[in-house]
Parts: sequence; structure tokens; C-alpha cells
Amino acid sequence: MKLRLIGGSGCGNGPCPAVYETENDTLVIQGFHVDPGRAELDLPPGEDAVEIPRYILEHALGR
Repeated sequence: MKLRLIGGSGCGNGPCPAVYETENDTLVIQGFHVDPGRAELDLPPGEDAVEIPRYILEHALGR
């Protein structure tokens, strides 16, 4: 899968939360793992949840 960075923090000390777009017209979100039990999530098999700073998504959406 080919990814193109469209929003990220460029924190300079390794991988950081980011938003990528794919050639399939989908988004890939890189963030901090969220424990489904602590966040009251009901995730089906094959899904996961990540947390990113709001400004990263706003940057990726051009806001």
C-alpha cells in the first residue's frame, strides 16, 4: 500500500501521530493505541482505535 503524508507533527524525535492518504481513496491514521476497555469502545474483530492530537487532523483536512 502506497501512503502519502497529508498531516503530521514532524516532532523530530522519531515516528509521530500522522494522517496518510492511500491510492484507494482511504486514510491511514498513525497514533497512540487506545485501550478499548478504558475508552468504553466496542470494537469488532479487525478494528483498532488510535488517538491523535486534534491539530493533526485539522491540518490534514485543511482547516
